[in-house]
Amino acid sequence: MALFTGTNLIDLDSADSTNNYALNLLKEKQPFEGTVVRTFRQSLGRGQRQKQWDSEDFSNLTFSIIYYPVFLSVNKQFQLSKAIALGVTDFVKSIVKKEPVKVKWPNDIYVGDKKIAGILIENSVSGTKISSAVIGIGLNINQTIFSPEIPNAVSLKMITGKDMDLESCFQQLCVSLEVRYMQLKAGNEKLIDELYHNTLFGLNEEREFMIGNKHIFAKIIGVDDLGRLKLNEGLFVNAYDLHHVVFRI
Repeated sequence: MALFTGTNLIDLDSADSTNNYALNLLKEKQPFEGTVVRTFRQSLGRGQRQKQWDSEDFSNLTFSIIYYPVFLSVNKQFQLSKAIALGVTDFVKSIVKKEPVKVKWPNDIYVGDKKIAGILIENSVSGTKISSAVIGIGLNINQTIFSPEIPNAVSLKMITGKDMDLESCFQQLCVSLEVRYMQLKAGNEKLIDELYHNTLFGLNEEREFMIGNKHIFAKIIGVDDLGRLKLNEGLFVNAYDLHHVVFRI
């Protein structure tokens, strides 16, 4: 069991978005660090590029964590994204043994070429520091039928052929996330950088990108300190301008 992540658990019968609930909670008070807002019925979960996260009721994990990474300066906020993505991959790897588990930049989690989880982090800034972070996570556990609009989705049940216990998965995931968060807090940025780099989906492979109205083919060679995807020939793609960028698998 995690030391503080999820020990203060707010379970909602239903919610439009757990991130929205957590953000509103922060406006009213300062909950304990590691507070989790969770629901098994989320109607308007949000993903990257203003997309909606599709989740079947009582089949998956959809929750948001409140952390206070005041030790991170604004220009290092992508380090938090790396740590959280690694925490999710750690958990998935503990169950999925035969297929590669990767982070598709900036922080979608893939098993093979299929998406199993998405992460949306919303930071609040005070001066040059991050005062709080709301970390939304959607992880496909037992869902087996997905919308035709997301043909590359996969779940743990589809991979293993087994029904998974949602509460057990949640507790294990909280531990994995907390371990990586505490590594970041302890200053182990070099380790997190190296592991994120080695887990990067499409590394050293040529991929198609649509940036604005322009199509390019480029090879992914890493991620820089600002969270920009590094491509060959000196090209960079900004993680915080995703609505202008499409990275095709």
